[in-house]
Amino acid sequence: MDFSDTSIVITGSGLGIGRRAALEFASRGGLVTVSDLESERAEAVASEITGAGGRALAVAADVTDYDQVKALIDGTTTEFGRVDVLINNAGTSKMAMFVQTVPADWRFEIDLCLYGVMNGCHAVLPQMMERGSGKILNICSDAGRVGEPGLAAYSAAKAGVVGFTKAIAKEVARNNVLVNCLCFSAIRTEGIQAVFDAMPGMEEKMVKRYPMKRIGEPEEAVNAMMMMVSDYVTFTTGQVLSANGGYAMVG
Repeated sequence: MDFSDTSIVITGSGLGIGRRAALEFASRGGLVTVSDLESERAEAVASEITGAGGRALAVAADVTDYDQVKALIDGTTTEFGRVDVLINNAGTSKMAMFVQTVPADWRFEIDLCLYGVMNGCHAVLPQMMERGSGKILNICSDAGRVGEPGLAAYSAAKAGVVGFTKAIAKEVARNNVLVNCLCFSAIRTEGIQAVFDAMPGMEEKMVKRYPMKRIGEPEEAVNAMMMMVSDYVTFTTGQVLSANGGYAMVG
């Protein structure tokens, strides 16, 4: 897949899957805006890209703050001329049984995982609609499709992303703007590997729930991301794809 001269904004790309995606898109010619809450992380990834001969812009942005997200999109447009692809990847979760949480916990996850997506879409859609082209990929989770114990607010936020994706996809399809959702299950990021290292036997217990008997690797998640925003996808919008090793199979 070739992304030469394609302007791509990836939120939460200072580490984890987002970082791997930024590096891979750039290696395929993409003009990548690396956005992260921490400026040091964004700048480090952008430096990796430029050091390898690619083009990148580092922007620190809190996706829960609409003004910062608007500045992210405006800054990318100034640097690269437009935003062709927005990948709303920023998000995290805190595992706890719902009765052990408080409203501040719910607001944190809903603000980040749902409002963060809405902010990004609202900031970028006007230019895409006016231009008559563009792709948005909202990174979700199977927790939003089937519900996950210990992740009640996160599941609610991600379910909201699914419904939101479908709604705006219908609104902007006439403008040739495609909006889709990609759900992951467990992917071997630095964070989940740290959990496995701290809790011997946890990985073996977890993979019993996966028909493929393993969790996903970062490159598999990134491959799915690239496919969904590539030139091969031209008649697919408002859809939800899961890259999950068969963990959840939703009709």
